[in-house]
Amino acid sequence: MFERKGLQTATILTDTFRRPGDAMARVQGFTDFRYAVMTHPISSLDPEQIRARAHEALPEVLSILGLDQDGREPIGAADGYRRA
Repeated sequence: MFERKGLQTATILTDTFRRPGDAMARVQGFTDFRYAVMTHPISSLDPEQIRARAHEALPEVLSILGLDQDGREPIGAADGYRRA
C-alpha cells in the first residue's frame, strides 16, 4: 500500500513466512516483490539476539531500498526500487 502511494519500503520476513509472503505479494500485484529474510523464530530472542538478526538483514534491506552499505543512494541510481 505504501509503495502504491510512492513511499519506498523494505519488508522483512522470517524464512517460515516466505511462501505466504510471496502469495500475498502476487495477490497485491507485486509479482517480483523483494524482501529481506531472517531466520525463524524471532519471538523467543532477547534484545541482543534481535539486534544481531537485524544487523544480518541490513545489507538486503539497504539493497531493496536502493542504498549502498552506508545508507546512501549509489551514484547514478535514478530509482532504487521497483513499483508494481
